[in-house]
Amino acid sequence: MLDGAPVAYGRRVIGRHYLRAEVAACDRAVAKERRQLVCGDALDPPLIQGMFDRVVALNVLDSVRQPRQLLSVVDGLCAPNGELILASPYTWQSTVMEDHERIGGADPAIDVATILREGRELGARYRIEDEADVPWTLRRDARSTVSYRVHSLRARKL
Repeated sequence: MLDGAPVAYGRRVIGRHYLRAEVAACDRAVAKERRQLVCGDALDPPLIQGMFDRVVALNVLDSVRQPRQLLSVVDGLCAPNGELILASPYTWQSTVMEDHERIGGADPAIDVATILREGRELGARYRIEDEADVPWTLRRDARSTVSYRVHSLRARKL
């Protein structure tokens, strides 16, 4: 896709039945010298601290064993005055993390925003610039979807 070519994959129709599908190419190819794909542990990424003007963690916070550590990691990667973008449905699962690792109670969005504003357990404080609940639908197969309300937050490092 980054080379400007479509990518084919097997899209689940139902049960164990798949059909060929294709993801369209990017509108324009991204020059090889301007891109780098890195695979690593979200809680210990192989990246340089404090050098990114924008750090994005979409639907990751409730998918790691220590969500507070993830907040610390993204804070560490974010440059001074950098932008942090987080989104999560907060669908905490005991198979992923222990109950005591979960952030907040009935509305984790409030606690995540408070942690960022106050800089609690982080290296800096953040100004929340935008915050909303947005719909997110995952397609399981042709007859099954799962719908979420995802808390989306954009913040500036102070």
